[in-house]
Amino acid sequence: MKNLLVANLNKKNKRKYNFEKIKTLINAQVENSVELGWSTKDIILVANFDYSFLGVSSTKFELNEDCFTGSKMFALQKLFSNGMLIEHETIWAHDLDAWQNYEFDCPEIKDVGAIYYSKPKFNGGSIFWTHKSVDIIDKIIDDITNLGSQKEEPIINKIFKSDEYKERITIINNTFNVGCSGFVPRYERSDKPVRVLHFHPTNRIAWETHALDRNEIGSVAIGRRLELLLRRYYPHLATKVVTKRKHDRHNRNSKTSKNT
Repeated sequence: MKNLLVANLNKKNKRKYNFEKIKTLINAQVENSVELGWSTKDIILVANFDYSFLGVSSTKFELNEDCFTGSKMFALQKLFSNGMLIEHETIWAHDLDAWQNYEFDCPEIKDVGAIYYSKPKFNGGSIFWTHKSVDIIDKIIDDITNLGSQKEEPIINKIFKSDEYKERITIINNTFNVGCSGFVPRYERSDKPVRVLHFHPTNRIAWETHALDRNEIGSVAIGRRLELLLRRYYPHLATKVVTKRKHDRHNRNSKTSKNT
C-alpha cells in the first residue's frame, strides 16, 4: 500500500497556506507516517515545489489551479499515467490534515474504498484507490474540468453513486476518516481505536473535539503518540476546552473543519 500526500501551492490558496504553514503540515505527516512504520519508499508526496524531509522527497508536478480541493485526483492521474504506481497495489490518498492515528492494514475493497460523512455522502479527504480505478479517476477529472467545478466532492458523490460505477465502490468503516462535522455519529460508528482523524490542529474547535472531548462522549479520539507529535509541531495547542459559545455549537461556524 502507498501513502499519498499532495501539496498544491497556488495563487488561489496562498493566503490560507503559505509555504511555511504547508511545510509544517507535511513534516508532521511524514514524521507521523515514519513513526507508524511506513517505509519512506511507500510515502509519496506529489507537490508543485521541491521538498525533502526524513528521506521523503517530492515528486514534482504542475497541479491544477482551479479545483484546489481536487488536487489529489489530478496527482493520482499523473502518477498512473506516468507508470509510477504498481499494479495490484492500493493507494491511500488523504488530505494533509487527515492524520493516521494508529497502524492499520489496507481494508478489503473492490476498485475504490470510500467513507461516508455522518450522512450518506462520500468524503473526499481519505479514499483508497486500486489500479482498477484509473477510469473512475479519469471520469472524475473530466467532469471537474468540463463543469468548471471548484470542489471535487460533488463530482465524486455523483460518480460513486451512479449506476455505471456504484458496484465498484466499497463503503468502508468510518474509522478511516473521522472528521469534525457530525463527529459523534462518525466516532460511534467507527471501529476502535479510530485509525484516521481528520482535523486541522490550528482550528481550536477541531482540536478540542478530537483531543479534549469537547462533545463530552467520555473519551478522546486521538492517541497519546499522535497528540505528542502534534504538540511538538504546534506548541500552542490547548490543554482544556475553552468556554463554549452557543454560536459554535456542533462546529457550525468552523470554516476549517466543515469539510473534514
